[in-house]
Amino acid sequence: MLTDEFIGQYPDFPAEMNPLGHFVYLRTYSRWLPEPGRRETWKETVRRATEYNVSLGVKHMDKIGYGADGAWHRKEAELLFDNMFHLRQFLSGRTLWVGGAENGVAEKFPLANFNCSFLNIASWSDLGDMFYLLLVGTGTGFKCTKEMAANLAPIRTNTTLLHSEYEPVPKAARYEHTQLRDMENGYAKIYVGDSKEGWVESLRMYLDILTKREYEHIHTVKISYNSVRPNGERLNTFGGTASGPEPLREMFAGIDHVLKNEIDPGLAPLEAPCPDGYEWFGEPTTAYRKVRPIHILDIGNLIGNNVVVGGVRRTAEIFLMDADDYECIFAKYGLNGIWDADKHAKVIEKTRALGLEKEARFLEGLPTFDPNARPLHHRRMSNNSIAFTEQPSREFLNLVFTMMQAEGEPGFVNLEEARRRRPNAEGLNPCAEILLDSYGVCNLTTVNMTAFVRGDATFDWDALKEAQALSARCGMRMTLAELEIPHWNTVQQRDRLLGTSLTGVKDAFAAVAREVSGYEAETLEELGAIARSEADRYAKELRVSAPLLVTTVKPEGTISQVAGGVSSGLHWSHSPYYIRRIRINAADPLAKAVIDLGWTVSPEVGTPGETYDERMVNARTYVIDFPVASGATRTKDDVSAAEQLDTYFEFQRYYTEHNSSNTITVRPHEWGTAEEIVYSRWDEFTAVSFLALDGGSYDLAPYEAITREKYEELSAAMHPFDMALLQRYETTGESDLDGMDGCEGGACPIR
Repeated sequence: MLTDEFIGQYPDFPAEMNPLGHFVYLRTYSRWLPEPGRRETWKETVRRATEYNVSLGVKHMDKIGYGADGAWHRKEAELLFDNMFHLRQFLSGRTLWVGGAENGVAEKFPLANFNCSFLNIASWSDLGDMFYLLLVGTGTGFKCTKEMAANLAPIRTNTTLLHSEYEPVPKAARYEHTQLRDMENGYAKIYVGDSKEGWVESLRMYLDILTKREYEHIHTVKISYNSVRPNGERLNTFGGTASGPEPLREMFAGIDHVLKNEIDPGLAPLEAPCPDGYEWFGEPTTAYRKVRPIHILDIGNLIGNNVVVGGVRRTAEIFLMDADDYECIFAKYGLNGIWDADKHAKVIEKTRALGLEKEARFLEGLPTFDPNARPLHHRRMSNNSIAFTEQPSREFLNLVFTMMQAEGEPGFVNLEEARRRRPNAEGLNPCAEILLDSYGVCNLTTVNMTAFVRGDATFDWDALKEAQALSARCGMRMTLAELEIPHWNTVQQRDRLLGTSLTGVKDAFAAVAREVSGYEAETLEELGAIARSEADRYAKELRVSAPLLVTTVKPEGTISQVAGGVSSGLHWSHSPYYIRRIRINAADPLAKAVIDLGWTVSPEVGTPGETYDERMVNARTYVIDFPVASGATRTKDDVSAAEQLDTYFEFQRYYTEHNSSNTITVRPHEWGTAEEIVYSRWDEFTAVSFLALDGGSYDLAPYEAITREKYEELSAAMHPFDMALLQRYETTGESDLDGMDGCEGGACPIR
């Protein structure tokens, strides 16, 4: 589609890409090319992703019999390529990674393109869907209300789970799909297949055995992992290396413990589905139990933990719970230890004041200053939020804010306001910017507003409008992908959600420096209208339904770094000049190349050794310094929590149809103000995150403000990245993503 002649006009990397962007791109999106034995260049990645996106439109028009206009689609691809190459706008990070890859991953696993998904756990099979989504790299929200849990089929807890000794079989002899052998005398054996589908099938089979009547005769389940590829073997489709069967084994063992109520000693026993003396499916009620939402939370977290250590490395989950589900509300309390006795005492006091005596006694029983007070580490896998369907009392909201000050969670979302924006909103994705029905997905696109600021401190308005309209068309084309799970595809084709986002917003408005009242709101309103109008127009051209919702603001963490460290989403920059520190596994070839370049690299805090050289030798994680000039005139240190919330509400009113993902940084004296604003403006509020800002300084902090002079000194000493150095060290093109920013810092960990 894009000719070699057109592509030949461009270098491998644009002049606009600074060392930070270059590094983050290579770590996150650059695929390994086996033939030349190297990673992609930015030009190659952009071409691959562009052609994939535009080809979806071509194939669709041909499929419906209208015939694709080749000249128009080539021009469209050239515009998208040029804008993306020069960091003006971006397809989703998921599509940058999988779109158009030579191994056909985007065609085989279309859901891998989607950043966001959500499902209600209304049946046991929904957990299998969740497992699949996480395995293909999609961030997943899940909800289980008390009513949903009550309607789940009762599950048997009187079975025995065994694990066969692992004896890996040759590749040619491996099962790809999972097999079930129903043995005599009540024994069954599950042979796990060596594929994503095989892993999901094994979970579905196990849950079927425990819940379906035709398997009542089975009392012992043995799982064979012999077909699972060994630890260290390459994962060809999605990249990375296998971790062997152990993560999967731990997941099944963990689920068994959850169902037998052995994972959290503080939980009440599971209840029988009907009174003693009755039978359920012909078995005494002692065989079956009803789970509660806390058990679904634990199982979902165990699934996510398996995905993280089992090859995908990064995952994101959010769990939504009822406002009166105190088991789930306090599920993560004290997981990292309780280190502030005063804050802990306030939580207990406010819990008791609400009449929650049982919960208050539970909190009083937790030891302080003990990092292992609650060794439920799998529960760290999800952000947990209360799903309010009506405004809470001021006292209850105060308890939630008090818990956030002490623990960071739970968060909360206002489903009542979400349902004013779309009546069937059931939940959100982990970053909370997309409003979703169950089985809903969304693919996100981004325009970098700073790239459209001209030298005379004005916007190149025509180019910005063109990019915003193109962003909507790119999103519409992604809705043409046929999803591999039928009921997910049905919802996707019904809703065709878009997620046209903006980044660099605050840096851009600082650069244009217009002191006209309402200028920012007017600009946002026009950009939102452009996206909606173009989405509707293009949907008609494609002969498909118009998207239910179009505009959003996502966290933009990784894409903003590729763009050079512009202010992410609607947030303010850290400082006019600052050091951005990125963590990376010390064994990563990228880390070795960076050291050869002479960039500033430090061993992680706490690495043993008397000297710098000793610590570098001993380090498992390196920290790399990148000087960044943001152009900001005001930074997050200058902006109160109240002003940050005003910005959120402005976006909600003038730009965003979904939700605007926003992390509100709150100083110690601002918590009461933030709570008051949220309560008084409840009907305008959907969801934000709150992060304590204590004003402290730390060794090797992710951000460190510096002077202009220091920035210029560091920049001058930073040599351009040399791809030849990287080739010297690597043979597989694999970078470890463990050091990437996560949800807890307001970023999205999804690639």
